[in-house]
Amino acid sequence: LPKEQNIPTQTKPENIVLGVGPDSRIYWNMSPVKDQQELLARLVKEAKKDPQPEVHIRGDATARYAPIGRIVLAVQQAGIVKIAFITEPPSPAGGD
Repeated sequence: LPKEQNIPTQTKPENIVLGVGPDSRIYWNMSPVKDQQELLARLVKEAKKDPQPEVHIRGDATARYAPIGRIVLAVQQAGIVKIAFITEPPSPAGGD
């Protein structure tokens, strides 16, 4: 796996933050997404913008990988080219 880098996130209003909660629900800028079809439809609409927004994916530490994979697939299907993962750095005490 790639090494983590501590790069501050450039938060722009046009960026899309997609999150996965501990219950595996997908969130679009803090609002729940009903299903995969809604996610794809919203991403296709955003992909038509010029310039395209960036998609930032944030997953809860206890979230399963499958919903994150479904987000990546939908972003690719929509044709959005800029995608990033938001992670939390490890605690200084060495815990998870």
